[in-house]
Amino acid sequence: MRITAPLVILACALIAASFSFLSDDGLSKLSSLHKSLELQQRANLKLEDNVQSLKKQVVGLQNDPRTVEKAARSELGMARSDELVVVFEKKEQGSGTDR
Repeated sequence: MRITAPLVILACALIAASFSFLSDDGLSKLSSLHKSLELQQRANLKLEDNVQSLKKQVVGLQNDPRTVEKAARSELGMARSDELVVVFEKKEQGSGTDR
């Protein structure tokens, strides 16, 4: 009597687990979770690459004056005192007013 009650409970649990796993909803949900996990892992790898690139950039900005000058020129439009900066504006195409 003592052994049969746990065995019945175990059998019921196994049957319930197998039905929930083998049902269409269970397998499709598992498949979608695997796909979601794979997509997230790919996104994480891209972010890790981005972090490594940014770390290299930080080290360059901290230790290399050339890198600081290049960043100042390209991102901030700065120039040396003896240089002249010329800015070209882009024309909008397709407006029809330029004749």
